[in-house]
Amino acid sequence: MAHCTKCGGEVHDEAEICIHCGCRIQKEPILIKSDGKNGVRFALTFLLGFIGSFIINHSSLKPDGWKSRTLAYFFLSFITFGIHHVVASFCNFSFNANNSYNIGYFKN
Repeated sequence: MAHCTKCGGEVHDEAEICIHCGCRIQKEPILIKSDGKNGVRFALTFLLGFIGSFIINHSSLKPDGWKSRTLAYFFLSFITFGIHHVVASFCNFSFNANNSYNIGYFKN
């Protein structure tokens, strides 16, 4: 059993609201450790564009639970004369699996 941080009342571990005082139970965020491959993903997408994105999706470089937007890389890079894949490549440095949104990726 867990305890409410506001009133100290005992609540179930899965509870989201305290039954004693009605306040929301603060849960510790689940942190996913970075896999340390952001630099490699950057290099592949920066140097190879959508081909690098394709390689990421079909290798161990693919982040758990995420998939690269390979077709978006292809069309947006073509339409924007390569600017999109350069921007998305730099976003690979800041890729964080805890984020709800990462440029160039979507959740599986």
